Amino acid sequence: MPAKGSDRDEQQALLSLIQKVEGEEWASTKKGWKLNSGVPVCEWEGIGCRVSVNGGSTATITSINLDNQGLSATLTSELGSLTDLEELNLKGNLITGSIPQEVANLEKLFSLDLTNNQVSGSLPQWWGSFSLNKLFLAQNQLTGEFFHNIYSPHLQSMQEVRLENNKLVGTLDGTTIMQMQKIETISLSQNNFSGLIPGFQLGSLPGLKFLYLDNNEFVGPLPSQLAQSGKSSLEEIWVQSNSLSGTVPASYVRFDMLHDFFIDGNKLTGALPLQLCSAKLNNDFFNTLPPDAERNYCEYIACPAGSVGKEGVYPCSVCPGGDAAKLENPYLGKSNVNLQCSAYSQRDILRIFYESTSQRGWSGGSDWDDSTKDVCQMTGITCDDHENIIKIGLKNRNLSGTIPDAIGFLSFLETLDLSDNNLEGFIPSDLRWTSLTRLDISGNKLRGVLPPLLCMMQELNGNGENNVYYCDRIACPANTFNTFGHHGYHGEPCQPCYDVQAPEEAYIGQKKCANRQKPPSDGFDWKKEIETLKESGANVNIFSKVALSVATIALVMLVFLLGTRCMGGKSQPQGRHERKQMLRQRAASSDSGSSSSGSDDDEEDPTPGYSDDVELASVGSATSRSSRNAMDLINQHKGIALSRPQKVKKAISRRLPQAQGIRTSISNINVNSRKQRLKGSRRSIDDGYDGVVDFGDDDMDEQDEEEEDASSVENNFGEEGASVPKKKRQTDLLDIPMIS
Repeated sequence: MPAKGSDRDEQQALLSLIQKVEGEEWASTKKGWKLNSGVPVCEWEGIGCRVSVNGGSTATITSINLDNQGLSATLTSELGSLTDLEELNLKGNLITGSIPQEVANLEKLFSLDLTNNQVSGSLPQWWGSFSLNKLFLAQNQLTGEFFHNIYSPHLQSMQEVRLENNKLVGTLDGTTIMQMQKIETISLSQNNFSGLIPGFQLGSLPGLKFLYLDNNEFVGPLPSQLAQSGKSSLEEIWVQSNSLSGTVPASYVRFDMLHDFFIDGNKLTGALPLQLCSAKLNNDFFNTLPPDAERNYCEYIACPAGSVGKEGVYPCSVCPGGDAAKLENPYLGKSNVNLQCSAYSQRDILRIFYESTSQRGWSGGSDWDDSTKDVCQMTGITCDDHENIIKIGLKNRNLSGTIPDAIGFLSFLETLDLSDNNLEGFIPSDLRWTSLTRLDISGNKLRGVLPPLLCMMQELNGNGENNVYYCDRIACPANTFNTFGHHGYHGEPCQPCYDVQAPEEAYIGQKKCANRQKPPSDGFDWKKEIETLKESGANVNIFSKVALSVATIALVMLVFLLGTRCMGGKSQPQGRHERKQMLRQRAASSDSGSSSSGSDDDEEDPTPGYSDDVELASVGSATSRSSRNAMDLINQHKGIALSRPQKVKKAISRRLPQAQGIRTSISNINVNSRKQRLKGSRRSIDDGYDGVVDFGDDDMDEQDEEEEDASSVENNFGEEGASVPKKKRQTDLLDIPMIS
């Protein structure tokens, strides 16, 4: 085949994979793979081309297939010059380093397979191909988060994404997932994802068949909206080995095609829906049984509470002790290779806690490892008259490690203070089995979100009063802080922190923040934005057209508004202050004199969004989210992930600054209602109403301040919430709020 003009450039791009002595030795055993080998590049081993006839025979490289060839190399930016490349398969080699953005920007890429290598670095968020169908990056060392750039072209075409066995963190962004309307397989097993499962968004994907989320740190309930009427096409659901709580939703009986469903190794309770237990589900466990053997189809899915299995599923062994054993073994799908049930004494739990938190040794020493000492005499322990542990105080003792699940089985524990230590990992949902009323885990390095059932514990840090629950009373969300690390009894709201933090360094319960100030706004620079789009591989022409369309619409609206104002004539005040002055003049000239229209209900809240709980209870209406109890919240949960910093954008667009939740929502309702009453009175005056309308100077000042406060709530958190489209809000645990 005659060589084309760019043949040498393509050869050099391919030869960028030949690195060091190992690469040269590898190339010596392959056909071609030398700059002057005399072999056309399209005949090199593993290279595929497309031939086109356009004024002569030309060929372009469209595929590289070198799976399991022992190639030792790093991906280079030169590969990005292969602009017609559709398939890149380097599976099962020794590929190291990160994925260059130039490779991710390839606009015709259809399939990328780097499975079972040593690829590291952050997972690219921008992929430039509108036809990318398969993205196989499993069994590597990738870091960063799952996709959260909703404008990335690849989201529209993805059918399979396999990212299992990596080091990915953060939460799953529901907005991004909703863009993946062609997706069939999502495999995220064995990573470090946390937060809630975005069930509503996943359940809205019409073609999703295979969902693998096992061996992560997901918390909260199994979302019932994963099984939506008419959209339940899932065939396999793997969520085992997480920290999910609650019960298995009855809606899962809608999964007519489901044949694999694994939920063991979580914190799920209750009984399985009987209609879900059938011979077709997880039947691999029974392949070796004789046809006449007794079968418990529910044990196909998970061992019941009060029992244990080697893998948490059939065959299951009942724990001795009858119903009492269920108190210490309350979870579905409990696993133990030795088939041992849990039976912790107080001393056992303290020993487990000490071993889990003494990686660097406790400051001041410890007697928790002294098996001869009375439990109630140990450091930091307080017991009641019946020798039940009711308080553990280990503030600033240099605890390092993780909080073990077993601590949740101290049934009488009322106070737990682990603040100002070096604890890592996540907060166990098992704490909901205690009698906690005070919990302080601030000043540590804990990540993720608080388990929702822990947030809804009655009386914990003041929660439950008038059926109002806030997670920030237990710990400030990631990327927020205050003096105490939680809202708690102190009433100090959690404030946003503008530090640039990697997801794995965004801790909950922070007491300090290096950057408390909102970054200054330089305005919108079109040239800068276009350059950014160019660097990211986006099609600038598309965005230019969009920008032109938006500008045209804005111009039409401006002309319409100006026309409306001109038609009103000079009698219409041109601004808020002129309206205020007109109201005062008419009120002063009224025969009935001044009268105050203010009331207790109209008094301005000095800190919008941070109302006291007692005031919240009185404000709540029949439709207010504050009037719902814990069971309502669980029943209406739809599984939106909450711990991503990007949730700030959505929160601000709803006038919900970060993690303030229901306080801001209700305060805004009050402000907006007062604004509506004021507008109504003004409208009466503008229409020629002759009656006396006197707001008084003080009331008018309050009204102006309220309007300013309403806008400040919307804008107080910077540019992040500038352009989020409005849509119907899902009833969700975000309303509590969860940790964002």
